[in-house]
Amino acid sequence: MTEPSRNSPGQPGEGGAPLATVADEVLGVFVRASQTLPGGTRLDDPHFTASRQIGERTVVLLLDTTDEARARRLLPRMRRAVEDGALLRTRAVEAVVRELSETPPTREELTEAHTDLLLDTVVVDDEREVVLHLADSCGEHLMEGYWPAVRFDTDNRATDVTIEA
Repeated sequence: MTEPSRNSPGQPGEGGAPLATVADEVLGVFVRASQTLPGGTRLDDPHFTASRQIGERTVVLLLDTTDEARARRLLPRMRRAVEDGALLRTRAVEAVVRELSETPPTREELTEAHTDLLLDTVVVDDEREVVLHLADSCGEHLMEGYWPAVRFDTDNRATDVTIEA
């Protein structure tokens, strides 16, 4: 099976130039791109993306909208999520461990989870909420192809943990 060609932010691929961009003075340029399937069909992304170094890891930042004006309205929440990245990641990992544990987690389990569960993607789809997607770097916490996602409210409290595929 041939993989689709993918336009990376700021680098047009087979699909041509990015569909739209939204620039932020702090976070950089978010791009709504497209991909071209082997048969020539073009698929447009349903979001704007950028990437940013957070800690020692490059993280995908995703504004979950196709509307440029709405993407600009989501930027303040994304800026805040990036600024609070270390705190949100800590809370996300602990929320996942609590959700997946039948008993209160031990300090050792939490320490291991903080090493193994890495921040992968920050999603803002609402001006108040943010969702962190974590990667299971060792493959021991979740089945392959699954990852935890943790939703936070405006006060940066974890409100929901889901396992996604």
